[in-house]
Amino acid sequence: MSLTTRSINSLGDTANIENGYLAGDFDPKNFSYKTAVTNEDLLSMLIRNGKIKKATVWYAGEAMRERIEFDEEQEMTQLKFGQTHTFKTFNEWLTWNDFWIEALKAMFWSLLFGEAILIFYDGKELDSGVYGETTKKFYAAEKEWKNDYLKCKAFYPLTSGNGYTPIKPNPNFGNPEAYQINLMMDKAESSEEYYVGAYRVVRFNAPQLSLKYSGTSTVSQVFKDSLVQEQIKRAIAAQMNMLQAGIMAIKAANADEKKTVSDAIGDSLSYLRRVFVKDIEEVDKILKMFVPEMKIDQFDKMNTILQKDIASGIDMSTSTLEGAPSGQQSSAAYDTLNTYSKIKQIQTHFTKPFEESFFKLGKKETTFTWNDPTPQLQTAGTGVSGPGPNDPDEAPMTPENKTNEKKENE
Repeated sequence: MSLTTRSINSLGDTANIENGYLAGDFDPKNFSYKTAVTNEDLLSMLIRNGKIKKATVWYAGEAMRERIEFDEEQEMTQLKFGQTHTFKTFNEWLTWNDFWIEALKAMFWSLLFGEAILIFYDGKELDSGVYGETTKKFYAAEKEWKNDYLKCKAFYPLTSGNGYTPIKPNPNFGNPEAYQINLMMDKAESSEEYYVGAYRVVRFNAPQLSLKYSGTSTVSQVFKDSLVQEQIKRAIAAQMNMLQAGIMAIKAANADEKKTVSDAIGDSLSYLRRVFVKDIEEVDKILKMFVPEMKIDQFDKMNTILQKDIASGIDMSTSTLEGAPSGQQSSAAYDTLNTYSKIKQIQTHFTKPFEESFFKLGKKETTFTWNDPTPQLQTAGTGVSGPGPNDPDEAPMTPENKTNEKKENE
């Protein structure tokens, strides 16, 4: 799926979803905490920034990693490779029709944008009529609780020509009459537009922090911190990268001598930055002008402050945010508990849209239980949860350790 180039309102900057340029990437003066964050900005950062991805894709992935257990299992008879096939469990059917892939996208897009939807298809879309006075297809639904859909697909709110737009939302609950769907293909003239009845749609709204129809983006508090942290790192890395080209100091007494030497050197060693000096003693002064004084300790302190703010804003410990293996840290036990408490809250929040989705795909009894994704560390030889084997302060009580303890007491 191709996304279009978007101009942003900052002098000297352009933005493009695919390469992810945002205001401030080219000129630091264009960065501001005051400017509003657009959906295009959010999508660009999702693609290029690990912190934003951690707060959305990782959370959703962990919530769904261990899948679910239905209170009552159910066989499903559907087509597989064009042949009638009986899926022994409903989970098998969900895996085959790519539900988990689409549901994962709906969940992390919801956390990113504040909302997303799943649209369900029954294979009869080619026979659909048009929507209102338009000439565009309208995938209507005969009834609200239709439960023989075959597939679903996730969409996010309209962003750079792709996504959905609610049509005539209900003033009380925000449920629209229909959704306008836009998809940009490789070429603008091959773009797709159609309409979908609300009964075909399951809404995935993130938890709300303000009174509105949709949820609130979980990265709204940390977006700017994540962006400026990345831009500072880029600026310092670019300056340090310039040093590898090297500097060629050339002694030239006057302009004529400088021209003569330049003509003689020509294009050879063109990768070196040329500096002309009258006296060799001037070289040290010139080098200080070109080589910046890197305050790495200051950058590290600033990075630590931003890192803590970002971790706090997305309810995640800094160790988890940075990818530290929890099994190697005794202090990570609480961090892991805190992080996975947040994940269980996400599971609970999205339980209803999952049940609605299961019903539309043919499940009669939709009640289910989320499997717990919290990592369980097993203490060697005990069979109970405990510290990892790499924790020197919490060694398991093996027979050898018990013998040593007894000798010390004697």
